[in-house]
Amino acid sequence: MARPHKIPAKTFQQRQTERHAADAQDAQDRAIVEGMAKKYTCSNSIARDFAGQCSERITDVDFDLLCSKLALDFWADPSEAARPVVDVLRALEAERRRHLAALTDLRERLVALTKSDAVHQHLPLPIEHYQEQVRDRLFPDLMLRPVQTLAASSDR
Repeated sequence: MARPHKIPAKTFQQRQTERHAADAQDAQDRAIVEGMAKKYTCSNSIARDFAGQCSERITDVDFDLLCSKLALDFWADPSEAARPVVDVLRALEAERRRHLAALTDLRERLVALTKSDAVHQHLPLPIEHYQEQVRDRLFPDLMLRPVQTLAASSDR
């Protein structure tokens, strides 16, 4: 009867590497939570952020429209059997054009709002409240450890 293979114990270096990777991931997650809370609690910051998101989507939709045009050029004169496919491709292209127009309009409106002091506002609760909201909604399993300062860690 064969003996089961024993899994070798991790070396100190392997454990240390894993701990550093976990610490780096914690720091990255903390930065995401803190950054989103900071952006989302200022009306100008959130408008700029969402205008940027619109710009990213516009780039994606522009590429999708290029692909749609290419496909429709290939199928400019479809057979009767392929016509339903081409009709759906045309409908998809039209929907992408509408989507592009909506994104472009929304981006311009958001950018314009960032230039007005009249709408520049900050949410009233302490930033920790909003950080908790970000963490709970986007990273429900995330357990962020508080940042340890050098002084705090040397007291131990």
